[in-house]
Formats: sequence, C-alpha cells, structure tokens
Amino acid sequence: MAFKITARTLLELGAELIGSDAVALYELAKNSVDARSAVVRIKVQSVLPYSRYRQALDLIDDDELPLAEIRSNIEQWIFSDAPAGAARPMLLALDGAHDAQQFRQFLVDGYREINFVEVSDDGEGMSLEDLENIFLTIGTRSRREEKRGWDDRGEDPSRPLLGDKGVGRLSVMRLGEHLSVRTSKAGEKRWNDLSIDWARFSHDSDALLEDVAVAPERGPRKDDESTQGTTIRVSQLKGDWTRAKFGEMLDSEFSRMVDPFDRRRGNRLFRIVYNDQQVTLPQIPQRLFDVAHATVSARFEYKPDGQSQLVLDMDYRLNTHKKQVTTLPEVRLVSITKSRSTRVLRKLGSFKVEFLWFNRLFLTAVEGLGTKSDVQAMVRQWAGGLMVFRDGFRINPYGGGDDDWLQLDKKAFGRRGYKLNRQQVIGRVNLSWRNRRLVEQTNREGLVDNEYKEALVSILQKILEDFKTFSQNIEDELRQEDLTSVDVLKARVSKSKTEIQKQIRQIAVDAPEQAGPLKEVERLVQALASQIDDVDGIIDDYKDERRKFVHLAGLGLMVELILHELGRSSSSTLSTLEGVDKSQLAGKLPAVFQTLESQLRTLQKRIETLDPLSTSRRQTKEGFTIEDLVQQVVDARDAQAERHKVKVTINSTVKQPWRVRAVRGMLIQILENLLSNSFYWLKQQAVIDPSFRPRIHIDIDQDASLIEVSDNGPGIEQTEAERIFKPFESAKPPGEGNGLGLYIARELAEYHGWTLQLVGDPTAEIWRRFSLDLSGKSK
Repeated sequence: MAFKITARTLLELGAELIGSDAVALYELAKNSVDARSAVVRIKVQSVLPYSRYRQALDLIDDDELPLAEIRSNIEQWIFSDAPAGAARPMLLALDGAHDAQQFRQFLVDGYREINFVEVSDDGEGMSLEDLENIFLTIGTRSRREEKRGWDDRGEDPSRPLLGDKGVGRLSVMRLGEHLSVRTSKAGEKRWNDLSIDWARFSHDSDALLEDVAVAPERGPRKDDESTQGTTIRVSQLKGDWTRAKFGEMLDSEFSRMVDPFDRRRGNRLFRIVYNDQQVTLPQIPQRLFDVAHATVSARFEYKPDGQSQLVLDMDYRLNTHKKQVTTLPEVRLVSITKSRSTRVLRKLGSFKVEFLWFNRLFLTAVEGLGTKSDVQAMVRQWAGGLMVFRDGFRINPYGGGDDDWLQLDKKAFGRRGYKLNRQQVIGRVNLSWRNRRLVEQTNREGLVDNEYKEALVSILQKILEDFKTFSQNIEDELRQEDLTSVDVLKARVSKSKTEIQKQIRQIAVDAPEQAGPLKEVERLVQALASQIDDVDGIIDDYKDERRKFVHLAGLGLMVELILHELGRSSSSTLSTLEGVDKSQLAGKLPAVFQTLESQLRTLQKRIETLDPLSTSRRQTKEGFTIEDLVQQVVDARDAQAERHKVKVTINSTVKQPWRVRAVRGMLIQILENLLSNSFYWLKQQAVIDPSFRPRIHIDIDQDASLIEVSDNGPGIEQTEAERIFKPFESAKPPGEGNGLGLYIARELAEYHGWTLQLVGDPTAEIWRRFSLDLSGKSK
C-alpha cells in the first residue's frame, strides 16, 4: 500500500506555497539561468485587467446587461498603454458571438491570448524525454546530483545551479491558469511542446494526480536545427498586472533578486519588456558606496589546517577616518555559536559579508545623486539589513522591508543611546553552492531552521555587534577629545580675559566717557570665564557618576556569578535528592548527605567571596594578606575546577605575609573576573581539542608587587591587548558576557593606583598573562 496524492496537492506546492508574484517570476528566471542561458528574457503583456475580466464574466452570468453593452465596457477597460491592436482579435470575436455562452467562451479564450507573462532563454533546452522525465517529475534530483558531482571532483563551476528541489516550476500556478512550454535542444529538428490547464488541479476536483493526464508532444519544425532554448508562457493571469504594480515589483523585489552590489549584473542578465516597452532594473548608484559613513567586510574561511576563522575589516568615515581589522579564531567562533563541537563550523562552508552603514542624520546632498532628500530616499530604497545571496542570486526574504532576521531593530530600539538598525544598513551575505547545509525552504521563504543556520545567524550577529561597539568607541573617543579640549579652551579664555581687561583699562584712560559701556564689556568677559570654569564641576560630576557606575556594575557581575553557582548547585542538590530510592534510604543516607554537604560547602565558599562586595563595604579600605585572599578566591572555585578538569596552581615568592591596605572586595572582583575569563576560554579550547589539558597558574611576587594570572587557553592577540579593556568589548556570545568585566577590573585597579594589563613576549602574536601591579600609592 502506498500514499495516494490528489491532483489538488500541486496547488499547495505551487500557487499556495509561493509568497509573491515576484518570487514566482524569479523561480522561472532561475530555471533559465540553470539552463546556462546568458540572457533571460521576460515579457509581460497586460491588456485587460484581471479584475475587469472577472467582472465581465459575472455580468455575462447574471444576464442583466445586453452583450453589446458588456462588450463596450470591456473595450473601455483596456489598458491605455496596451500594445496597439492587441485586443482587436478578441473584440472582433465578441462582436460575432451568437449567444451568451459563445460570448463568454470568446472572452475566456481572448483573455488567455492577450494577458500573459513569458520567460524565454537560449539555454540548453529540453528534449521530449526531458519534458516527460524531468520537467513533469516533481522533486527530481538531477540538479542536486550534478552539484554533488562537483563536490566529489573538487570542481568550481563557472556557472551556478540555483535549483535542486524540482518544485520551482510549479510556481507558475500562482501567476496564471494556463501554462505552455516550447523547448528544444541543439541538433533536434522539431520543437517540443507542453500545455497544462491548472484548473484541472483545483480544489474542486477529487481526482488523483495519476488520473490527470499531462503529456508533451512534438511541435513544429525548427527553422535552424542548431537553435536551442525554452519559452515558458503563463496566461490567463490571476492578477492586475498594471504598469505601476509591475514597476513596484521590479523596484522593491526583483531588483534585489540578483546581487545589487554587482551593479550591472541584473540588467546584463535580464531583458525585461512590459507591453512592448523596454524596462531596466534599478541599481545601487556607485556614488552611494563612496559616501557611506562606514563600510564593513568579513570573510568566514578555513585555514590550511582545516580550522575556521572570521576576518573582520571595518572602516569608519564619519567625522574621522579609522580602520580596524580583527581575526576571530575557531575557539572564539565556538563560543559565539555556542557549539558543543567544531563539526558545524567546519562543515558550514566559506562565505563573505559586506555592508554599507549610513547615519541618516548626517546625510547631505551629493553631486551625482541629488538633494539631501534624494540621498535619503536612495538609502531607504536599498536599506533593510543583510540580504542573502547564493552564487549571486537572492534567498528571500532576508534584508527585505519587513524582515528583521538578525534582530537588528529589536536590539537597536530596545537600548538607549547609540542605535544600529536596519534602515542604516545596506548589505549582503554571499553564499555559494558549497554551503549545501544551508538549505532553502520549499516555499523560498528563507533557509530551513537547523544548526547550520543558527551558526550563520550567530556569526552575522557578532559581526554587527562588533561594528556597533567599534562605532560606539569612536564616538566615545570623539566626545573624550571634546572634554580634553575644555582645558585648552579654559587656558585661552583666561589669557584672553587678561588681555581684554588690560585693553579696557587703557581705553578707559584714553576715553573716560566710555567707562560705562566698557564696564559692561568687562562684566560679560567675566561671565564667560565663569561659565567655562563651571565645566570643571560638570566633569567632576561625570567622573563621580562613572565611579558609581563601575561599583554598581561590578557588584552586578558578581551577583550574576553567585546566582549562576547557586542555581547550578541547587539543581544538583535537587537531582541528588530525586535520585534516592526511598526503600533504600537507610543504606544511601551517608552518600546522599556527603553529596549534599559538598554542594553546600561550595555555596558557602562562594557566599564568603560575595560578603566583601556588599554595599556597606565596597569602598572601605582594610588591611589583609594577599596570599590568604588569593587562596580564598581559588578555593571558592574548587568545584568548578574539578567539574571542568582545570588544574589551578599558585606560586608565591612571599617570604613573610604580604599585607596591603585596600578595598578587599575590589581585589576579589579583579581576580574573580580574570579567573572567570580563564575558565570560560579553557572550556572553549576543550571543544576544539579533545586532548586538551586546561591549566591556570597564579604567580604572587611580593618583591615586584605583582599578582599574575595566566592559562594555557587560546589567549588574546597582542594587537587586542588594550581594546579588551574597553567597555562592552566582548568575544563572548549574548548571555555569556557583556564586555564590562575587564573594563571594571581595570577601573577598580586604577581606583587604588594599581595597574592591570595584558602582558607577554613582544615577539609573540598571542598573549596569555594578566599582570596586576600593586606598586602604586596603596602598596
């Protein structure tokens, strides 16, 4: 026994599955590309609006108006820009109708002839056998097998294959009721024809698919046997294909179907005609690339050893010109994608990302583009986030007007301050046929949800997040420069005030009658100088608020840490209790309580480290011993070290107790942050290297006044040694880190006059040691 499929099921795969007329037309065009045609011709002829056609049929069926009056109405409804004479054969047939039934049939036949969408090419064409065995076989695997052959042979084909599901041809059902195909291969003497009336597959029919006969047949002889290609005509259109509607389809959807960053590609590939008039696709003006306020490019690629990496190149041009190039190794990508292994990353396949960023507040008139309003309109037309292309052809709906697949707007409008949203970004993601695990959905509405798509989304979000942080840091630096310039301004005002006062006194001697106005001038100078002096107070208030922020944010990070440990231990404790067989309780009690005691001891140690961070003690300096405090912090992480098989060692050169007077909780915060980072990245390193043995080492050197924390994890590039201390800089994915830990740790160190930095061999690319120098004023 096998499944039986009704004929109307094809509607679900065609007319009702494809989301728009533009996508349906695009599916037909992709078939021509796959046939290796250098040009795809699209011809639309729209003479009588579909809505008027349906209205005329209703008037005939109602039998309330004379046929002559209905015929007159039809002639008036003809589009004014329709090809000359296109409707004449239908109107003449209507004039000769003997009755309403014949009149109706002439109208149906005429509408089929005058309203159509036609896609033609000079590609490989199809034989009669191809029409029957491939075109009429839904879900054929021929193209998928061809792609697999490329991969097996290591080929890089010059032309892509865009389809591999074998259902795209059904998209024509959305456009019209009738399909005709004329095709032939080079060397054949005749054309091969296929005609399908989709009404036979309607929901009104209960016929099984196998009972609806559809068969290709031999067509007329060809004028030239070397001619090849295919023409697909969809007639009896089911929509009003007005010039305005078609133009909007081209502008908003079809212009993005072929990568618009390759500016001329669309108009090289497509030859589009509407009612016998040539139509061109809009393209992104080159000048728009030149005036972008920032450009970003990224490459996800593989090193010779097979490990993946992401290379990110950012160029910021608004009010300054700064560039930054960073490379994220596989261990950081494992963290970003939250992968449990490297399998997904290593099978994802290489891809590239590129986008332009505009701050619309700073858009101005541009020569060659037009006024400020013109430029803003162009940015609006092409913006929308990151579009996705495979081999240069779009995967809908990503980067469209209503699509926020990377949650750019959700994140931007959910925050105060700087925003990076879709209306600022014109961008693309370039995939290829090699990204075969990123599979398109049957309805062409995006990629199938799987672990590879999740990894892609995480990487793209990281790129956008890094650009947001990069941009914000530049804006912060520019504001900092403004604050620094206040000192210069104050000095200039002070010098000018002295000079002006000298000049005023001299004028008063030379012209005593001007003493009154001169006093007013001197008063204004004094007022200006006083206002400049008030800036000091504003800056001090800013610094005080910054200190409060650091303390509160630092406490928040520690609370997060404690809550995480509390939740983990509580869960483990509950699991222990639930696992006890009450019938065996007496014999199990010692082991159960030993486990619970261990869990509670872990919590107790963590809580002990939290106490010095309480609000009442966070700024209270006290005397304590460095060795004891370091040991306390390490002991609090015993359970975590055992869980992740991390060996933590302490080496101390202290000959006698090293006592300092400082805020105990702040030093705990600094060390906790360094250890937390080490534990996190050691876990990521273990993902990409199962044989890895994680180590953390702490050196206490009283003579040099140093505490140094190092590990054998992936480390940090020397070029990143300072950037990692900036606020909101994080290589961790959302939910794992907010980029404040090292920033706060350094702020807490500077509060004491200490120095916290990443150090290493100047000749080495990767550094793995944090050094806390306590030789400052709090020693």
